[in-house]
Amino acid sequence: MPEEGTKFVEAFKAAVRPEPRRTHRTERQGALPAVVLCGDETAGGDPDPAAVAVRELAAYVCPDVAHRGARHALIEPGRLVAGPDRTVCDEVIDQLQGAELNGVGRLRLPEVALLKSLLDRNTGVGRDGDRETANGLRDYAYEKLCDRHRGLMALRWLAGGRQPDLGAGRGLRDFLFILLPVPLFYFLPRWLWTLRCDRRLLRQAKRFPWWSFARGREAHPEAGRFFDTAIAWRRRLRDAEGHEKAELMERAMWAALLSDLRHANRPGRLRPYRRRRRTRCVVLLSPPADGRREVFDRFLKAYEDACEVIPYASVVLVAGMRGVGDGAKSLADVAARWKPQRTPERQLARLSEPLPTSGTPVPPLPVPYFRPVARPGGELGIELTASAAALAVTAWLVMTGVPSQGNNTTPCLGGDEPPETSAPKVPVSPASPEEYAQARNLINEENSRVDKEAPPGHVRTVFYLGANRGNTRFGSGLPELRGVFMGQLEANQRAQGDQNHGIWLKVEVRDAGVRFKNAVDVARRIVTQAAENRDVIGVVGFAESRTESRAAISELTAAKIPVIITSSTANAMLPGRNDEFVHRISPVNSRETDVEAAFVRHGAIVGDDSGDCHTARAAVVVRDSHDLYSNELGEQFREKFERLTGAPAYSVAYDQNAGASAPPPAGVTTDDITQVARTVCGRLGEEDRTLLYWAGRAEDFSSFLRAFGERTTCTSRHLTVLGGNELTNAALAGEFPGDNRLRLYHTVHALPVGDARRTGPANRFSNAYADTWKNDLWRNDGHAAQGRDAIILMADAASTVSTGGQTVTSGLVQNTLYNGGDTVNRVGASGALRYVQGVADPQNKPVIILRHFDKGNPVPVLVCGAFTLDAEDDYTRWGPDRQYECPTDR
Repeated sequence: MPEEGTKFVEAFKAAVRPEPRRTHRTERQGALPAVVLCGDETAGGDPDPAAVAVRELAAYVCPDVAHRGARHALIEPGRLVAGPDRTVCDEVIDQLQGAELNGVGRLRLPEVALLKSLLDRNTGVGRDGDRETANGLRDYAYEKLCDRHRGLMALRWLAGGRQPDLGAGRGLRDFLFILLPVPLFYFLPRWLWTLRCDRRLLRQAKRFPWWSFARGREAHPEAGRFFDTAIAWRRRLRDAEGHEKAELMERAMWAALLSDLRHANRPGRLRPYRRRRRTRCVVLLSPPADGRREVFDRFLKAYEDACEVIPYASVVLVAGMRGVGDGAKSLADVAARWKPQRTPERQLARLSEPLPTSGTPVPPLPVPYFRPVARPGGELGIELTASAAALAVTAWLVMTGVPSQGNNTTPCLGGDEPPETSAPKVPVSPASPEEYAQARNLINEENSRVDKEAPPGHVRTVFYLGANRGNTRFGSGLPELRGVFMGQLEANQRAQGDQNHGIWLKVEVRDAGVRFKNAVDVARRIVTQAAENRDVIGVVGFAESRTESRAAISELTAAKIPVIITSSTANAMLPGRNDEFVHRISPVNSRETDVEAAFVRHGAIVGDDSGDCHTARAAVVVRDSHDLYSNELGEQFREKFERLTGAPAYSVAYDQNAGASAPPPAGVTTDDITQVARTVCGRLGEEDRTLLYWAGRAEDFSSFLRAFGERTTCTSRHLTVLGGNELTNAALAGEFPGDNRLRLYHTVHALPVGDARRTGPANRFSNAYADTWKNDLWRNDGHAAQGRDAIILMADAASTVSTGGQTVTSGLVQNTLYNGGDTVNRVGASGALRYVQGVADPQNKPVIILRHFDKGNPVPVLVCGAFTLDAEDDYTRWGPDRQYECPTDR
């Protein structure tokens, strides 16, 4: 056996297994130098001697010192790569943590885990230009810490999970829950952990210098917050490129690893596994290929620089190198000097003598080890028992105190006071027959202008099918009819500017009667007229999802006439055949209920006399099983509410012919609105935090409010209501006045006028609307915008066909609409119209939830969806701090 190789191996094993008691203090004063084994240049296919030497050392590490608790990492040439998000040190960390050794427990690397959480969070500039915040990075890092720390994971579970519910109901138990578990088990640990990071890594930087080293600063005490400095470091890392970024990441990872190993390898008073850990960690690197020499040198340079700042001798690093370097010493010389030193300069060892071959016996070194009497499990059991007793005493002291709730409350979404700006004045009759007639007359005047000014062959006809609800506040017919006129005017103005390909539109208005009772007969007459007049290219309208309107759509699609539905939202409105001839403007019930269920799951909307607000613990769903829109909306919301919240949803079917209906599961059926009000009142008595979801029609809701306030015992109770877009018109018209005990939220399909998030087309439309009909209450309603978007969509499809040099027919218009894409996609007044081939619904169409005030403008409390054609601009999060995700179309 070569003498020189034997001396080197003996020194290597002594470095791996130092005498802990006598050298523990001196090791803190220095670090082991990085040793590089060099061999002569190999010729032909001969193996590289440095690589052979490293593998032979690995053969000694694994069988001889692993049973003593030595962790090792062997980096083969194939693993010596560093991508944009991974360093060589990452591979070292993975191997050290993955080693399974008996009696020493798993290796904990908290500083490395903290650094990785800072690197893993992939957040840049948001949609509104908001850069990531220090609090957001702190929350992400703390959640990662809870995921791997069993104690903090248990505390988070006691606090209610990742997003603790701060709402509290009635009773002592709920009062204690909001007062103790959430602040004590979630916010307090997170706050203390944040203070600990600030204190250790900034104000005690000389004791914990790894973060200062990673940032490239001197390790001196600093003021400020750790996560603010982390944001700046992430920004610097994001702006760096190539070699600079890899160098920054390698330095940071080595610094964090050495800092963790310094604490992991020293004796611990209350940690039996750490008391048994008496060996250094070993890192062995085979020589890299010529093309990877830069990664190799960067790795060694980062280690040496980190050891100067964190000089604790916790790592034995041996690497190979191709060729003999200048000033290389023999193996015996390196072995004689292999001791901790303050500045661990790299040492080069010439392989003048080979190492002992694998299997050659090497005399064991008589190194004393710590031999405890008890097993690790027994010591750990004693420590856990003592810790549990201390926690029990602490909990008893806290529980026996007299806590005070103070003035901390959770405000309700949308607030309790109306905005300072006043709402438009509500007229006595907001939807009079005269106003319907005025809108129809304007459309007829525009039709006459088209007949006079449009070039021959450039005129096409579109039918509008709506329902007149004159002298009521509930119908969407008037704003939708006004929107259709404005869309026709805009389309014709554009066609007037394109004499060669512009298509002028005439609009024929057809009234389907109250509740679309005459819709089928009107549709059949349209089919007959379309067969006689080839200039008819489609039908728009259908503001209500009723059985009659669905049957009318079936008549039109059977004749292969394209239909664009304005504000009818039921999924079931698609006919049984020729579905591809139907296209929609509004989001359908399935998307709307997805958003509403998420809103109820996370939103603090259920109020009480204390001024505090909570999430709902139960719901009452009122629907009409004989109404297509109402039944579908109510059933979908009930199912999603129960699935997301785990809370019960009680169903009330308000049917005019209740005798023909079977009672719903967990609910009742009645044709008496007073009975509906009393049922809701009874559910409020069982659970204060009960939400009323109104899936019925607006006129029935008005009757319900009167019955609830006059014929029940709940006149003094708070009532929180969430309703669909059906309530929009009546709510904006002031139909639902009341005091602060009625909290009404309802969906709408366009942002209110004045909202900063409105797009240019939406603002231009509202301004044009105000110029034509003044500042009336329908400006904040989405039905007018949807009527305009339907006509513009039909006009765009016709213009696309004409631009292609083809004669505009209903069939070619249908093909254009069906194909979707850039030919018809546009930014509308009601949001982005993004269609994909074969899908009737626009993707991620906006859903807005308003907080209703009977005096004052409504307040948007949730905005989800697409307002532009760029998917990066979509509103994908909502909430006071945008902490909740918006459901999206898939």
